[in-house]
Amino acid sequence: MSDTDERADSKRAADSKRSADPKRPADSKQPAESVKRAGWFSERYLKADPRWLGVFRVVLGVLLCVEVIRRWVYADAFYTNQGLLPNHYSLFAPLGRNVFSIYHAFSTYGEVSVAFALTLVVFACFTLGYRTKLFHVLSAICITSLNSRNLFVENGGTVVVNLLTVWTLLLPLGSRLSIDAVRRSLALRQERSAQELNDRSDSKAVDLPVYRLAIFGLALQWSVIYFFNTVHKHGKGWMDGSAIHWFLYQDRIITGVGVWVREHVPFGVLQGMTYGTLVVEGLLAVLLLIPFGQKWLRRLAFLLAFGLHGSIALFSRLGPFSYVMVIFFILMLGAADWQAVSRHFGRATRRRVVIYDADCGVCLLTCRVLKRLDVFGVLTFQENSDTEALPEGVSPELVAETVVVVRPDGSFATHERAIYEVLKALPFGILLGWWLRVPGLSSLGGVLYRKFAARRLDVSVAVGLGACGVRAPAQVVAPPPPEVPLRRGLDRVLGGVRELFALGLIVLLGSQVLVDNEFSRRLVKLKRPVWVETIVDYPRLYQGWRMFAPEPPYDDGTIVVDARTVDGRKIDPLTGREPDFDPNTKTGWGHGQFWCDYQNKIRFPGHAHNRKHFVEYLQRYHERTGNPNDRLLAFDIWWIEDRSPPPGETESKPLSPKKVSSHGVVRDSLATPWLMAPAR
Repeated sequence: MSDTDERADSKRAADSKRSADPKRPADSKQPAESVKRAGWFSERYLKADPRWLGVFRVVLGVLLCVEVIRRWVYADAFYTNQGLLPNHYSLFAPLGRNVFSIYHAFSTYGEVSVAFALTLVVFACFTLGYRTKLFHVLSAICITSLNSRNLFVENGGTVVVNLLTVWTLLLPLGSRLSIDAVRRSLALRQERSAQELNDRSDSKAVDLPVYRLAIFGLALQWSVIYFFNTVHKHGKGWMDGSAIHWFLYQDRIITGVGVWVREHVPFGVLQGMTYGTLVVEGLLAVLLLIPFGQKWLRRLAFLLAFGLHGSIALFSRLGPFSYVMVIFFILMLGAADWQAVSRHFGRATRRRVVIYDADCGVCLLTCRVLKRLDVFGVLTFQENSDTEALPEGVSPELVAETVVVVRPDGSFATHERAIYEVLKALPFGILLGWWLRVPGLSSLGGVLYRKFAARRLDVSVAVGLGACGVRAPAQVVAPPPPEVPLRRGLDRVLGGVRELFALGLIVLLGSQVLVDNEFSRRLVKLKRPVWVETIVDYPRLYQGWRMFAPEPPYDDGTIVVDARTVDGRKIDPLTGREPDFDPNTKTGWGHGQFWCDYQNKIRFPGHAHNRKHFVEYLQRYHERTGNPNDRLLAFDIWWIEDRSPPPGETESKPLSPKKVSSHGVVRDSLATPWLMAPAR
């Protein structure tokens, strides 16, 4: 919630620890034991490090930005009225129960582009931590709406993104490593000298852990995902170790790396990978909930998850699933992990001394901001007026003209090169400063820096920061008001409401787990009121976990359009090439996740009423290419499929194609020779 709430949480946690101390007197043994047990549970299952929460927010925000960008690439096909599912039809005949999306309001490509651009701004603000809670709420609305606008492209990965975004609404993701945190810190303390800039003691208070029931809920959520993905894999392909082999022959989703693996890796290794998948998923379901040895067990879980999902991402195109599953584990890292990372990012070779103009208000403000971005403490600040401390080769005249950054070996950089050195020292700052080393761009950076440096005092005065004599004793600009009992009580009430909401979410999604999974349905028969289902439906918080289960897929298929253009050519408008009905491909079909999921779903009879939009989309092919000769006079839409080759073989067995839809009459159909293939 608010920063006050975060500080109160830390204070309550400390109070809880003190209360649980057996050396402290207690009114009765039973309350003391109760508090002790609560403290034990909180330390093991509710604790989160605010620095890792900040890292998590950045990574999740980047994922959300990627999600809207990749949808933008396919917006014409999947998000406009000229595409495969017009908004009015999605509302008239929704693909799911209780569907809501703000993107139903946008019809044309231009309108959708504006909406996606605004969505990208929302995700960017959340990523940077600007008004974090507000833009987190907006991000949750946007991402669930994006996924709901066209359920043809929904898969397990998009559902997990929904879950993670909604769950983390209950966490203080903006308390560290955010614009909000920088603004709060700047307002609380105004440094006016290098000595005060080098004092990092005030950062210790904001690094105290926070305690949230949502952390426990998320650990349960991920444990549930891995548990059911394990127990549902009981088919023959998983038991005999051939599942990964069959998985690698899914040409709809396979990547180039996956093709190489299926061609060169022995079957015995693939068997080991199959059994390894079961073991890793089973271990991850348990490791997240073990109450002892958590530092190393959760590190092990992170590595196992990275290996498992990294391999899946290398071998296949499944959308955001692999990435979002790994992102969660950032929340499981703690202070010891931060210290381990600090040893890398805070090593001596990254340290820099920044010599700045002590009489320049803008320069001082820049250093104050850099101090707050320097989370690993590699920057040391020095005033240019301290001439006795200037390193060899750095003259008073030089530091009066430009900022100087001194490296550990005594060498130094000036002007735009100094800016580059500072950014390079900060975590991932190179992503902002790389262009300052590119020929041509670096020269432009030098020109811009020199123009600013020549007028830095005027700029300082113009923005009200002062130009000379800015040094003064450090002061609290906005001293916190005395604690008001009513405000403290309100914070406690709001914190209690938040925790009750987290508890309710655990119960709600727990009931969904029992309903959505075959394993649990065999044990428990649960009937829920409609309002419970409605709460789950709208944000798409489903809990059915059975990836490639109970059996791996033994066959594969794709859509082929056998079309005739106005100038007599035979063309597949989905590929731009002549229709190819041979399902046996050596390189995979190269589909992205959206087209892969759409083609796999539109073939089923339950979606027959949606095929007219597919036909209309194909009829506008010449409008998309801009070539009048590409206008299609007739076409047949076919689902071609094959039976994947068993272990030891490489050639798939073609099955008879199935016609999905048609427009006009296609003569001399290219599907005819393949119709003699055996039926499924």
